[in-house]
Amino acid sequence: MNDKLDLALVGTLLKKQFQERAAAFKKGYFDAIGFLLQVLLVAAIIAIFVTFFGQFTDIYLAIRTNGVSNPDARLFELLSISYTIILLFLIFSAISKINRALFTADDLKLFTAMPVGAKTLYVSRLITIYLSQLVLAFLIILPVNLTVAIHVAEEPMFYYMTFVMCILLPLMSIAIASILALPYHALLRFLKPKFVLTFVCVTALTAVLVIGYAVILNAIKEMLFGDDLKYFFNERVMAGIALVAKNLYPGVWLANFMMGQDQLYSGLGVLLILFMCLLLSMVILRKIMEAVLQSRISGTPNFVFAERDISPRRKPFAALLRKEFLQIFRTPSYMFSYFSVAVVMPLMVYFCMSIGASLVEKLIGVNCNVEIAIFLTLLFGALTNVFCSTNVSRDGEVFYSVKAMPVDHKTVFFSKIIFCLIVTVATQLISAMVLLFTGYIAWYVALFVFFGGVLLSFSQICIATRYDFDHAKFSSEEDGEIKESGNTVSTVIVLGMLGAFLTGGSVLIVRMLTSLRGISVGYLTYLIVTIIAVAASVLSYLYFATRLGKKYYEFSGGGLM
Repeated sequence: MNDKLDLALVGTLLKKQFQERAAAFKKGYFDAIGFLLQVLLVAAIIAIFVTFFGQFTDIYLAIRTNGVSNPDARLFELLSISYTIILLFLIFSAISKINRALFTADDLKLFTAMPVGAKTLYVSRLITIYLSQLVLAFLIILPVNLTVAIHVAEEPMFYYMTFVMCILLPLMSIAIASILALPYHALLRFLKPKFVLTFVCVTALTAVLVIGYAVILNAIKEMLFGDDLKYFFNERVMAGIALVAKNLYPGVWLANFMMGQDQLYSGLGVLLILFMCLLLSMVILRKIMEAVLQSRISGTPNFVFAERDISPRRKPFAALLRKEFLQIFRTPSYMFSYFSVAVVMPLMVYFCMSIGASLVEKLIGVNCNVEIAIFLTLLFGALTNVFCSTNVSRDGEVFYSVKAMPVDHKTVFFSKIIFCLIVTVATQLISAMVLLFTGYIAWYVALFVFFGGVLLSFSQICIATRYDFDHAKFSSEEDGEIKESGNTVSTVIVLGMLGAFLTGGSVLIVRMLTSLRGISVGYLTYLIVTIIAVAASVLSYLYFATRLGKKYYEFSGGGLM
């Protein structure tokens, strides 16, 4: 294999990758709904972040230590910590992208038969990853720096350095991530056959992220309704923050760079990190690429499990139900997207309930706990019930094997629906019990919230399963794993959110308006939710079952993803 860097071939490989990205926007392949959701979500996050980060900046810069105001010191601490968090986020993003580009990309199989050197292939992939990181950096760094500049009235040089930072941080993240890519890949290979350990680790990590999300929401609430946040930063806390901020390298160098302090020393430190990491990563990843390309020729080793007795014979429905569980439980990406998120759903409901209930009561002086509980349960239920949107597509080629068996279509599809319902019922039940035992709702309300959530989830499952069957797209991967979400996932998310806002949002608005006018019509909440939930479940089941058997036996193939 030629190991020289061929710049002309690098350009050809880059053109190939750009053409592949552009092909995703062609009619029939472009997920317009998903793209629109991403744009709206990013725009909403940036708008919310700019609003509250600006308010937090004003509060933090005004903090006094030992009775003395020092905005420059506060700004240094704020930037040092902010850039460290941003750099860590970019590093984790880069590690994931490098792992996906170097170890799991489909086209690596093609390059084993082509005169493409490991170094050439590595450089082309690294350039693509850098461009992706560049877009991400602009979306994160610009809101932070521009918000600070507006609230602190920085000099024009600050804006120029902001642009430099957007170019520099992605490069640093890739340089550091290149070294960590191999240990990360080794960790994934270690965890992949250990399903229970993987599930515990991923679920614990998801729970930590949810708790962090709740802490941020609570801080936002404190900024809106009182000075508790300001009083939190006492002398002892500020001394600790100052000590941490002074030792957060390379965040310290980046903060100094932006503030015009010790720029030569800070610039040399950043360049030293870049040079050392890039040099080391070139040596490590060149060996990785050679090993990866060779493994594509010889094939990846299969997992070796200890000998075990043959599983007892099961009835078709039980066997298919078990297949659905194992298929998700033994696929790390499915496990995170489906099981881990479903497990932490009660935490999300509880944290948002604790903030939302007090927020609404302080704003309008009305207790809307019942309506907020309904809204949050339906909303998070819809967002965590997304795995039903791949009920057919995730089977891949196995779907044809099941279709060829002497099993009727009702057994096949109801095993999928019942499996989804089992997960949904468990999460809805735990969520209702959490709200009950924390005193937000009474027992009969918890029972009502549970049944309403299950009925609307059943509706979502029926619609998603039939829609996925009508638009099935099977993965071209050997393991059948779906790497990218398609139109079906986006459509199901939108429908679920619309259902949650239509049901939970309508009863919340009715409750607020009637209470503010002194009218007590609490029964409307139960009436509206009951009518919508029952009607949605009946109509969605009819949509699911109509001509299902005829289409199942005529089914000849799904598109490739």
